[in-house]
Amino acid sequence: MTTMPPVIHPETAAAIKAAIRIGLESLRAEVPQRLGDWAPDNFILAGESSHQKGAWVAWCFQVGILDFMSDDRIEELDVMKAKRVGYTKMVTCKITYNIAHRRRKQALYQPTDDDRDSYVKSEIDPLLDPVNGVQAINKARKLGNRHEETIKYKAFRDSALHLLGGKAARAYRRITVDEVILDEISKFDRSIEKSGPPRGLARGRLEGAPYPKLICGSTPLLKGLCHIEDAVNEAVGLVRFHIDCIHCGLEHPLMWGGKKVAHGFKWTRGQPDTVHHVCPHCRKSITQADYMPGGVPVSGAWVCERTGKRYGRDRIWRDSMGMPCNPPRSLGVHVWTAYSPQRAWTDIVDEFEKALKALEAGDTGPMQLFVNETLGETWELAGERTDEHALQARAEPYKLCTVPKGGLYLTAGVDVQRNRWEITVYAWGRGMESWVVDVIMIEGNPAVDEEWDAVTQQLQRRYTQEWHGGSLGISATDIDSSDQTQAVYNWVSKAQHLLPNLRAIKGDGADGLPIVGPSSLQEINWRGRKVARGIKLWRVGVDAAKDLLLGQLSIENPGPGYVHFSDELPREFYEQLTAEQRVLAKINGRDAYRWIKRRPRNEQLDNRNYATHAAMGQGMHKWTDAQWARLEAAVQPPVDLFSQPTQIEVKTAAGAQPSSANSYEKDSVSKPVARPSIRPLSPFASDDWNSRL
Repeated sequence: MTTMPPVIHPETAAAIKAAIRIGLESLRAEVPQRLGDWAPDNFILAGESSHQKGAWVAWCFQVGILDFMSDDRIEELDVMKAKRVGYTKMVTCKITYNIAHRRRKQALYQPTDDDRDSYVKSEIDPLLDPVNGVQAINKARKLGNRHEETIKYKAFRDSALHLLGGKAARAYRRITVDEVILDEISKFDRSIEKSGPPRGLARGRLEGAPYPKLICGSTPLLKGLCHIEDAVNEAVGLVRFHIDCIHCGLEHPLMWGGKKVAHGFKWTRGQPDTVHHVCPHCRKSITQADYMPGGVPVSGAWVCERTGKRYGRDRIWRDSMGMPCNPPRSLGVHVWTAYSPQRAWTDIVDEFEKALKALEAGDTGPMQLFVNETLGETWELAGERTDEHALQARAEPYKLCTVPKGGLYLTAGVDVQRNRWEITVYAWGRGMESWVVDVIMIEGNPAVDEEWDAVTQQLQRRYTQEWHGGSLGISATDIDSSDQTQAVYNWVSKAQHLLPNLRAIKGDGADGLPIVGPSSLQEINWRGRKVARGIKLWRVGVDAAKDLLLGQLSIENPGPGYVHFSDELPREFYEQLTAEQRVLAKINGRDAYRWIKRRPRNEQLDNRNYATHAAMGQGMHKWTDAQWARLEAAVQPPVDLFSQPTQIEVKTAAGAQPSSANSYEKDSVSKPVARPSIRPLSPFASDDWNSRL
């Protein structure tokens, strides 16, 4: 018997075919395209947020940034930008590209929920409109689950878009995405509800992604307190857009210049119409019309000033030899308003002259706005700091590696870098008067256990006392664990039995934290074996330590709190010690004092903080005159041939009695062991009296 096939209604058949087509659509692979190539055919401008509506044509410098956004080899892109360079449009274009072309899960964070709502309504929702939207996006949207859609979540076929405010720590939890965009990151809180900086929290959302991508972009704000400045400074590469000079043919970026340089923007004061840009090579000028023939910016190349790599007109990364290469894994970009066709150079100069008049009248607001939003640079607040020239001018004629008279107790601060150790030794006297005794730099790899031996030996060194020829060892040492954390933990676990009062520390800038903060037990991984609660980690209130140092450096006469410097110290020492300044800034909506960097290197300031913590960790700031007198009698006896030796009783209760590094040694459980009574030898003895303790 023949079975007749069931009769299917034409509309049902059409629905089945459509469902099959939808199901198979996800299996179709898109021909890979860079964002700079995809955008012209697929992205449009929404009238709600643009002066014009319709197809978008990217400017020459924008094409490179779009390509950087879509290059999977660049894992972090950090854009420090001015206004009017089209960055928001580039971000929106990147979002649509991920939806319609890459089909990747992504999250966009704005500083607050209100900022997020405004962005969604003006930038995202218009693109989802069937009339005004990108066709590919709407197609993907129709195939997604429309019922799940909210202002903070948009579902598409094979992709999803999270739209979040970045003020609450919970916004950085419970989502896993391939790409994260932090827009206007400089306006985010410095620490998100004390959970950490936004970049660090955002990276946690990318764990496990095959091609993780973090994009941060912002107009910069205050120098030293700016997220985008931090990101660009930490990036492996930093690129600027270079154009060819129409006179000499050599390339250079557009630069603001200034009174002290011969190139960059120049004009006759009071006449913005005379503005022109001077080439740094041939010193000849171009006008904005030369830069924009026919109203379109000239082409150029993105040149990396850190690695020598370049992304040229052929849109291929090349090394300094011109050979194709990979881009930096993390890339900083700086672009300012002069590149934008939407801003006249005459208007830029006019804005500056008005800001300058306001600054001369005592109003810094317009100039800060100009520096941040037009130049795309951070604004440096005037703050409290110590002048490095004045410190060097008061240096004293004592030799390094000796302990001057008055120095009774030595502590050391150790800063650990990827390829070296920086060690600074201070001597301390009554009232926490201090002397710089030694500055050491040891090259090596902290990840190699054997290379720590040089550090141990250096910290076991003894320093000759200027007063009578004896010597002192280092009594307490703080070593920073912020960078090479596990390597430091491993070494401290081993060396704490060899070095007195050795502490692993971590700087903490939390409000109100004292110099000697709390400690916690840390797990270590010693020789492949995990040791729970292996060592103590001490928190150092670095802001409080810097506040103390600022006051100490202002003391003009030797005595309690005064800091002495040897005339053998190099200029770099003073520059690092004064590398930060204290400013009053608005932090998370309230006025607060913060320490910000003026220079990139500040190891000596860090080491001073650590050496101070090491001293105060032994209770030095609380010692009485009687305690200082007993220590002084032990390590700096009077030069009197007929004086009787002084017997010093060394107590072992923590913080009860000061003792030099030579007054006790530590046993296998790292507890102080009482020594016999200490009797200073005659200062005329030929050997080291402290070595006999």
